[in-house]
Parts: sequence; structure tokens; C-alpha cells
Amino acid sequence: MVRVLLAVTHAALRAALKDLLLLPEAYVCGEAATPEELQHQVLQHDWQVLVLDMYLPEQTKLQTVRTLHQRYPGVPILVMAFSGGIAGRHWKEAGASGFVSKAHLATDFREAVRIIGDGGRFFTDEG
Repeated sequence: MVRVLLAVTHAALRAALKDLLLLPEAYVCGEAATPEELQHQVLQHDWQVLVLDMYLPEQTKLQTVRTLHQRYPGVPILVMAFSGGIAGRHWKEAGASGFVSKAHLATDFREAVRIIGDGGRFFTDEG
């Protein structure tokens, strides 16, 4: 069973991601809609994957990944974003364990969560 924290600001996207994780694997999902909820939730459980689509105050998403990785080095981060020109190596250097382009969520998201939950890394080509 993979424990996944969905740190995503938009409720509709969080719901869609939870639906993608329903089958065939078993997942336990926590949710955070704000940076405050994220920081509270990340301390509550031993998360195997932190799915990130939010920013900490006054930071870019890349800076947010770097900050979260420094604060919680044992929590693997899967970044979701439109490619935005940030290469996979930048996400890796910031401390992410993976990147999934929002354009490929339907095809790559579940696989990325499974691989990262098993201790691996997953970066879509666009990342």
C-alpha cells in the first residue's frame, strides 16, 4: 500500500487524482489545499509520495520543491506542472523524485506514484 499526500490547491484536481489512484493498487491519500495544511499533514504520517502542485508563500514551484526537500528530506516529492521550460534535471537538483506533466496525467500519474512509492524516480520527457 502506497501512502500518498496530495498537496494540490484545486479541489477538482485533487478529486481527479484520487480517482486515478483507485485501481488496481491500494493507496492511502491525505490532502492539503494550502501551504499550512501541507506542513501540518507532512508531519502527521510517513508519506511515501508527496504529490505537489502548490507553492509556498513568495516562492516559485522550483523554490518550493527545494524548501520542502530540505525540511523533509525523507519525503519523496512528485511535482505536477505544465512543463514551463523547467528541465527534469532542475527538478532533480531541487530534490524532486519525479515530475509529471499535466498534459500526461492520465497516462503517467499512477505509474509515477507507484515507482516513487517503491523508492524509484520518474520524470516525464517534458520535465
